[in-house]
Amino acid sequence: MKPGAARVLVLHGGAAYRRLAGIVAGVALGVGMLLILLGAFLHMPDRDARAAWVDPKGEWLEYTEEGEVIVPTATSTAILAQSSQDYFDGLTMSVTRMATSADTDVALPTDLAPPAPGEYYASPAMIDVIDAAPADQLGQRYGERLGELPAEMLKGPSQRAILVGAGWEAVANRAGAVMFEGFPSETRYSASTTFQVILAIGAIAILVPIVLLISIVGQLGAAERRDRFATVRLIGAGRRAVAWLSAWEMAAASAVGAVLGIGVAAALTPLATRLTLNGATTYAADLSPSLAWTAAMVVGVTALGAATAWWRAFSDDVGAPGATRERAEKQVTAWRALTLGLGIVLMVGAAWMASSGTGPVDLASYGFILGFALIAFGIVIAGPWLTRVASAALRRFASRASAVVAAGRLERHPRSTFRSVAGLVVAVFIVSVFAGSASAIQGLIEPKDRPGLLDPHAVAASAGPGVDAEAARAVVGDIEGVEYVAIGYWPEDPDAGGALMSGDDARAIGATDLPSSDGAIIDVFGMLADNGEGSGISIDPPREASTAVRGDVSYVIAVTDGETASIERTRTALFGAANPDLAPLTRADYANAGTAEVTNELAIMAYLGMGIAIGISALSLAVATAAAALDRKRTFGLLRLAGMPVRQLRSTVSIEATVPLAATLLASAGLGFGVAWLMIETLGNGLSVDWPDPRYWWAIAAALAIAAVSVTASFGSVRRSTELESTRFE
Repeated sequence: MKPGAARVLVLHGGAAYRRLAGIVAGVALGVGMLLILLGAFLHMPDRDARAAWVDPKGEWLEYTEEGEVIVPTATSTAILAQSSQDYFDGLTMSVTRMATSADTDVALPTDLAPPAPGEYYASPAMIDVIDAAPADQLGQRYGERLGELPAEMLKGPSQRAILVGAGWEAVANRAGAVMFEGFPSETRYSASTTFQVILAIGAIAILVPIVLLISIVGQLGAAERRDRFATVRLIGAGRRAVAWLSAWEMAAASAVGAVLGIGVAAALTPLATRLTLNGATTYAADLSPSLAWTAAMVVGVTALGAATAWWRAFSDDVGAPGATRERAEKQVTAWRALTLGLGIVLMVGAAWMASSGTGPVDLASYGFILGFALIAFGIVIAGPWLTRVASAALRRFASRASAVVAAGRLERHPRSTFRSVAGLVVAVFIVSVFAGSASAIQGLIEPKDRPGLLDPHAVAASAGPGVDAEAARAVVGDIEGVEYVAIGYWPEDPDAGGALMSGDDARAIGATDLPSSDGAIIDVFGMLADNGEGSGISIDPPREASTAVRGDVSYVIAVTDGETASIERTRTALFGAANPDLAPLTRADYANAGTAEVTNELAIMAYLGMGIAIGISALSLAVATAAAALDRKRTFGLLRLAGMPVRQLRSTVSIEATVPLAATLLASAGLGFGVAWLMIETLGNGLSVDWPDPRYWWAIAAALAIAAVSVTASFGSVRRSTELESTRFE
């Protein structure tokens, strides 16, 4: 075909330019989001490696038969370190304590000088928290600030991390201390199966609607071009010539859109850096793929767009114009549900393997990831078949003219009609998976309240060696807001477990059903950690014990008035008075343990993904309904001439959008919660899926409202395309 003729066919007026502009804009948005997603995926190992020092790995220290630690000899090439979490006003911080010899040759990952005992480095986000709080509530816990941790040691700007210097013996006596010669390049949990599954599923969840977007924009103007291509075929153009014309047109639009997508990625990156990913926001560099990957993305999207357009034009041979203008699609069969069924089988099989311990762990994790991908894409593949089944039922029971016409259209074109709502259906599936997963964690964040649990306003510290009970009681008791200080001791019998307490101290912290003896052995850990069936922890009942013989102090527990300032002052005082291995904490801190941030992160990702998918669905629904009206302007025009009012035609368009949505939406939501239930039951350590929070229902309502608006927006084109002048031309 000559270039001049091709140019006339492709660029024949304002509508053609608007169609190409729509394709370019859609591809640019999709490529922009894909580039950010690709950058996050590629830089995830680097991001984890920078913060690997927060979770040091090395040789565990040895202990004597009496349970006392054997302090290793300090050398210039070795480091002692211990990692733990600290809490402040609902926030969770990572604290790493390290010790070196006086003549150490060891340097921190960025050549910072190791902090001396009583000194600390903090991340910028942690410095902001410390500076905003009174010193007696937070700053006094760590000593004197030596400097700021550089970005090269952090996952992202919002990471709250502290590196504290301590004495060699002080670190050696802390639970979980390890000895090593060099800082690790990966964390202890970087190979976690659960973490890998969540990351991969999150990537697929965002990828599916983006792929739908790029696919949908390629359909813009297809109804209008079909007439022109049919005319070209009538005057002798071959099938391949028309296919190559479509391919070159889509290649040019895709290439321009992909190049513009680089700019879209740059514009969206500042917003993307605000999203929390694995516990911290992200630096812009961690969301930007290399030049080679960017070029590969541009070339790949261009080639994919061209190949798709060529195949569609070649396989959908429009032929000559006339009575065959609107032709039925190839019949869809139940085989289209095979991908969906295979995905469900893989998910169930992976869950069985993981719960029963059968087979390699990696095989189960790959089963989860592949199963989720097959289900997500299988919904799109199986949708047209479900639409055809629903249209057959509609045709059987339809009594109104609009319903009869809609049923005929749905049965003849199930692919195109379902494609209009595919984005919304996938969005509901994705948000149901994440909302169901988040609901399981949300149930543990709010601590349960029942008799026998630790007082909700009590701060408990597991005491280190050499703590003076009366001195600790006096120091902590003088803190403003402290109402009672209880002391727990190690029982004389090392196998007894629990903490030895007087009856008054046990009652003050919330223990019930105490024996009549002077003292009792109390399950303090159970009182702190028990949070219902999902927590997997229960309280051992108190047992009789004599208080005549006491061992070392095991717990110092302060009951406060419940004010945030009182709790944090008490926590800070307990760091000095009880010398705890782990941060003093309340029941709320233990129940949270950082999961509140994880839950919020899951929820944000879920609703962000749904927002993207809803936007894509709104676009596709508006385009599809408008294209359907253009595709049938002859049929609709004749119906209007026969006396059918415009409102009946609008009702037909509405039914065509509602039926595939109704046929798949409820099943999609149920399937999403089923996937969440499988993952939580297998990977959740006793967690259970609960009803989602109100945001889920608001999101569903917003999705349906947007769908209604998108369909309504096409009503104008229905009227315009069926006016008398348009029908006379047809």
